[in-house]
Amino acid sequence: MITLYGIHPVLEALKKRPRSVKSIHLARQGSDRSLTQISELALQYGIVVHASTQQELLQLSGSPQHQGIAAQAEPFPLSDIDDVITRVRRQQQRCFVLVLDCVQDPQNTGSLIRSAVCCGVQAVIFPKNRAAGLTAAVAKASAGAIEHISLCRVVNIAATLDALHRENIWVAGTVPQDGQSIYNFDLNIDLALVIGSESSGMRRLVRKKCDILLSVPMQGAFESLNASIAGAVVMFEALRQREAKG
Repeated sequence: MITLYGIHPVLEALKKRPRSVKSIHLARQGSDRSLTQISELALQYGIVVHASTQQELLQLSGSPQHQGIAAQAEPFPLSDIDDVITRVRRQQQRCFVLVLDCVQDPQNTGSLIRSAVCCGVQAVIFPKNRAAGLTAAVAKASAGAIEHISLCRVVNIAATLDALHRENIWVAGTVPQDGQSIYNFDLNIDLALVIGSESSGMRRLVRKKCDILLSVPMQGAFESLNASIAGAVVMFEALRQREAKG
């Protein structure tokens, strides 16, 4: 079981997979529309709602960011990337997946997932080890967006990129400098976008598997962006190009 906390993670879990939510713990009242939705969905699906104190929620969630609400739920469901690709192609869409190479900060991971959902990314691929994992903190940072995208945990990122190559999916890695500008590269293709770790970027072998290295053009005194911001910039540029070309 996982303890979700915060209004949006709990609400989106109820909307997307209500049968997985086992109980809700609430320490706030009011006419907030989201709270009303949560109460209505809990009643609809027969989910027990417990009145809790702020301190009880702090102990339950392990975070002061609980916003007066938490829920006990089953872990986030995982998908197989091959199944995702098959589904996307059956729908006659271009593949667009996000690959997180050892991104370890839950805030970055959650923010990247949220941006991915907003940009039409179909799946997020991440390694079993040396990654933030699918935690409640990641769900909170994603504002519940984690419920709306396929999540693919793999043992080996490099081997997964090889498999994507066999599916004729371009692998584009992101680097702070010396890559091709994202504004001069056609992102309206079957694409796997790789974001490296916060401290050292992509690992050497993962970088070697990339077909192209891309950078965000920058001015000013700083040489790089935060991983989640850089990833968002690239994903939104991909979305812009895809919408422009229909």
